[in-house]
Amino acid sequence: MTRRAAPPVSTRHLLAAVLTALVTLLWTPATATAAPTAVTSARAAEKDQISWGAVPADTRVGKGRSRFTYNLPPGARVTDALAVVNRSERTIKLRVYASDAFTTPSGGIDLLAADKKPSDVGSWITMKSTTVTLKSQKSAVVPFTLTVPADATPGDHSGGVVTSLITETEGKTVRLDRRLGSRLHLRVSGPLEPALQVTDMHAEYRGTLNPAGSGSMQVTYTVANTGNVRLKARQLIRTSGLFGLVNQDARLADLPEILPGNSLTRSVTVTGIWPTARLNTDVVLQPVASDDQPPVQVGQATATRSVWAWPWGQLIVLAVVAVSASGYLLLRRRRNRRVARAISDAVAKALETKAEPTSAERSSGN
Repeated sequence: MTRRAAPPVSTRHLLAAVLTALVTLLWTPATATAAPTAVTSARAAEKDQISWGAVPADTRVGKGRSRFTYNLPPGARVTDALAVVNRSERTIKLRVYASDAFTTPSGGIDLLAADKKPSDVGSWITMKSTTVTLKSQKSAVVPFTLTVPADATPGDHSGGVVTSLITETEGKTVRLDRRLGSRLHLRVSGPLEPALQVTDMHAEYRGTLNPAGSGSMQVTYTVANTGNVRLKARQLIRTSGLFGLVNQDARLADLPEILPGNSLTRSVTVTGIWPTARLNTDVVLQPVASDDQPPVQVGQATATRSVWAWPWGQLIVLAVVAVSASGYLLLRRRRNRRVARAISDAVAKALETKAEPTSAERSSGN
């Protein structure tokens, strides 16, 4: 029995087999170890995430509250508490303090930065503990006492009880500006004087050369809460032309809550305003109480500015029409003059021709 010689292996096939084996050897371990590494990283990242909550605790003052709300006379004192829960997978240490609230330029309510000392209701609150340490998924109640000064001014005072994250790195304490708190509103007994005032109003009309188009009014104004009650406001922009012509009202979105002693600046554009040479622009505000307060009786707050609003598009059309009409009348007058002159010349020539004797008349005369 004879054996057949194996066919020779080509260099190309040998190289392909070596490369396939090398790729398989290198790829298989990488694939096997990649998944555990990704899972481990995800678990570590999840463990490092820090999350906590802070709400008013259920006390004799109230239960199931979203904020602290008090109505107290000057000199009164109340004890309440903040409930804090750690939702993280690690122990956290929080600083707890009280501060004053203010109206932000965007219309929100915020608290003073940690390095700013409160001077209103935030300074009237004494925390029983200024820090709290919570293990994973644990909670704690932090009591505090609010003491209203005997000379406190009547009306609304707003602030909050804040928790801020404290981390320790290499023996040094670094306070990150991660804050979470609960809003606090105090109304001190006494006369209430709700009032809003519109100041620093500016108006500018932006027209168009389109004779069939209207323009827009850019209005900027500041609303200041000059009273002692938290207020919101319904608002509209009213424009009127000369002699009260072309009156237009544009209702705007309601103004958010403005705290006493705070202000809010708004800049709005009202479209569809027709130019009437002179426009009177009014900002009209109707103050209303905040959602958690009873209704208040307060008059409107208004401000007025007058601006020039020239109807350039319409004036250009009138100018074109006037020029065209004038040109037409001038050309017509000149044509009439030429026709009249031609007729006059023809009549005069005819009369001269009739006055001259004919040849027969001259012969007979001789």
